[in-house]
Amino acid sequence: MTKSIEQKYRRLTDVEHVLLRPGRYIGSVKPHTASTFVINDEQKMATKELTWNPGLLKLFDEIVSNSVDHSKRPEGKNLDTIKVDIDRATGTIAVADNGGIPVVKHAEYNEYIPTLIFGYLRSGSNFDDNEDTDGTGQNGEGSSLTNIFSTRFTVETSDGKKQFKQTWTKNMMEKTQPMIIDGEVDGFTKITFVPDYAHIEAQLDDDNYAKIVKRVYDIAGCNPRLKVYLNGHRIRVESFKDYIKLYTPDFEYDENDDWQVGISKSDDGFAHVSFVNTTQTLQGGSHIDYVVDQIVDKLREYFKTKYKIKDLKPSEIRSHMRVFINARIIKPRYDSQTKENLITEPREYKTSYKVSDKLIQRLLKSPIIESILTWVEAKAKAAEIAQLKQLNKDTDKVNPRRILKLEDATYAGKKPAECYLFIAEGDSAAKAIISGRNPKTMGSLALKGKPLNVNSVDVKKLADNEEFFNIMAAMGLKVGEKVKSVKDLRYGHLVITSDADHDGAHIAGLMVSNIYKFWPELFELGVVYRFFTPIIKVWVKGKKEPVAFETELEYNEWLNKGSNRESVKQFKYYKGLGTSTPEDFKGYLSNVNDHLVKITMDAVSDGAIIGLVFGKEDGATDKRKVWLDISADPIKI
Repeated sequence: MTKSIEQKYRRLTDVEHVLLRPGRYIGSVKPHTASTFVINDEQKMATKELTWNPGLLKLFDEIVSNSVDHSKRPEGKNLDTIKVDIDRATGTIAVADNGGIPVVKHAEYNEYIPTLIFGYLRSGSNFDDNEDTDGTGQNGEGSSLTNIFSTRFTVETSDGKKQFKQTWTKNMMEKTQPMIIDGEVDGFTKITFVPDYAHIEAQLDDDNYAKIVKRVYDIAGCNPRLKVYLNGHRIRVESFKDYIKLYTPDFEYDENDDWQVGISKSDDGFAHVSFVNTTQTLQGGSHIDYVVDQIVDKLREYFKTKYKIKDLKPSEIRSHMRVFINARIIKPRYDSQTKENLITEPREYKTSYKVSDKLIQRLLKSPIIESILTWVEAKAKAAEIAQLKQLNKDTDKVNPRRILKLEDATYAGKKPAECYLFIAEGDSAAKAIISGRNPKTMGSLALKGKPLNVNSVDVKKLADNEEFFNIMAAMGLKVGEKVKSVKDLRYGHLVITSDADHDGAHIAGLMVSNIYKFWPELFELGVVYRFFTPIIKVWVKGKKEPVAFETELEYNEWLNKGSNRESVKQFKYYKGLGTSTPEDFKGYLSNVNDHLVKITMDAVSDGAIIGLVFGKEDGATDKRKVWLDISADPIKI
């Protein structure tokens, strides 16, 4: 159907426009579901998923904020009490305070001041831009918007000389004549209204009521001078510091005459609970950055100096913080009538806040620092793993049987539980193993020298290390992928085969350290072993087979018993694995389990020792020296 010119083009009154476009004035009037803070049964702030009407909450806020604003004006200096009463049965909300409004007529408009304030859009006392105000109102629309979105709206007030009462109905379309009563009565103002629940598609259900209750607590926490009541009960929040305690007992606090700041650890990214002149800035604004940037700059310098962390971004520090801010700002400006985002530049605040050194010192001892350090460590480890994971792609392309130093077992990858991979110290040891092995179940991989210490080399160098790559490929290991079962491997036994001297012990230690860093689960699965061969053999009179000793201590103890010394026919010292003959290795490997010692690891105690011995963090060298001096026994690996 084609619209007529008259249907297409319309001219709305102010009230009609507000009712037609509520979002522009009071925010969304559609149900909003989210996790939000509410007051629980223990009178603490707790998160709960609610569905509420933001517009309804704004209508209440416009009225209660008027009382708070008036308490800050010279003429409202005696206003120290605000009472909120909510009748859920009728949907009626009342806000009363002990501050009065002048009951006089405006000479120019011939209207009583209360009528002017509450009965007209863009009217009130907020239009003198030369006046330094710290109230929430700025456009003269707030209370009249509540009137427009109400089916009934009553104003009662007394200035000490006269009382005033007037009621509007039908979305401010109709009103009674003001009722004036002469007589000295203590000053007060009471606004009673019934929101137009049908128009904004809301009701005073549990969720909307919970949001209003929480807002009353906000008022009390941000204005310690005021006594705030809800349904006849005093809200006992004596300061903004007490208000923060409703959220968490663990925080650091600082304040001056105009700013109150609390900082606590956040486990869910940066968060804030912030107010400007009692208005909650849900989205945030310039005041958040003004405070947080100061703190972040100080903490970044600390991490740079103390821990040599130079690339820590401000956002990465912020993400571990939750801030609580209650700021007094002169003539604040927001990006909308809902006042959720402050846009005033700090240079225009006419108040200021400087982060104190005492606050920073307390923060340096707080859980926030530990949280950031843990995150930095995890980030560095993730970056290493990401770079090393490139090796996984390369190992997928490699046929292990083509690895130059690997003599692969026939059953490798087919029957891993039966297979042993001997990581040999040098070619001679590898050849000895090959000469005596069972080729179906035993493989040998020769090292060129000592393995890299993965705890002290650059990731790029490790990724380019051929031996590290060869061990991964031969075993079927992948960086960053946990081994869940022996079935995931090519070999079910990784056997460290090094000499029984200091160099051999060092090689074994490096191997254990490297495995522990990337695949600690191999110790739990019983995959890692040390191969021991005799270092001394003695042939004695009357026996065909020699007596074997794995340590000189064992040999000396045996030698000094009874007549053993006199029974010795022949003695041989095996300097290293290469000293054993192929025939010796056939004997060792035919009874391989007799020569294996399973290596187990305790994640706490053994992990700490590995970090101490092979770590590269600041001070590790000095710690090692102290440990070596006081250790009664060397590490046995």
